[in-house]
Amino acid sequence: MIILNKMMTGNQFINYIENLKVRRKIDKIVFHHTSSPVESWQNSGSMIHYWQLYSSRGWQAGPHLFIAPSGIWLFSPLDKDGRGAPGDGNKNSIHIEVVGRYFECVPTDQKICFNLALVTDLLITKFELLEKDLHNHFEYDPYAHETKFITGAWVIEQIYNYKKRIEKMIEENHDFDAAWKLTKNNL
Repeated sequence: MIILNKMMTGNQFINYIENLKVRRKIDKIVFHHTSSPVESWQNSGSMIHYWQLYSSRGWQAGPHLFIAPSGIWLFSPLDKDGRGAPGDGNKNSIHIEVVGRYFECVPTDQKICFNLALVTDLLITKFELLEKDLHNHFEYDPYAHETKFITGAWVIEQIYNYKKRIEKMIEENHDFDAAWKLTKNNL
């Protein structure tokens, strides 16, 4: 399995998605969370850990993206099929791993929520997806030790909050450029 193991800021990911050419059909996003807590995330070291884990299972690909406090991590190329959910969950999908364990709650780390909202919003726009096209692992494998909480509706709420935050900054500053600079600091 070949992995990208590359971290991007929000701005870098915006440019990456704008220039990305994908010839395969994408009709859904599947959300997952890592098996390790957010406190144990070691950036590139964690990416190697998951590469070893997935390779030991005989996987030829893994999730496409990991959303971490440090940034947006590219794992499997978006222009190729990934792996993360059984059955139809792997077909025509993008897999997003949210760093941390969320068996009983949603993520609360603001950087994770912000990055997840940004990434999902960009992917929804690029691939013309709807809320009904957002799924979590549990929908494909109800017996998996996965979250029920990172749902399409919850992610849409994060996108809404992210956009409201930008609108409020523009309103308060009466200057789009200044608000964008403030926003870019979060990207």
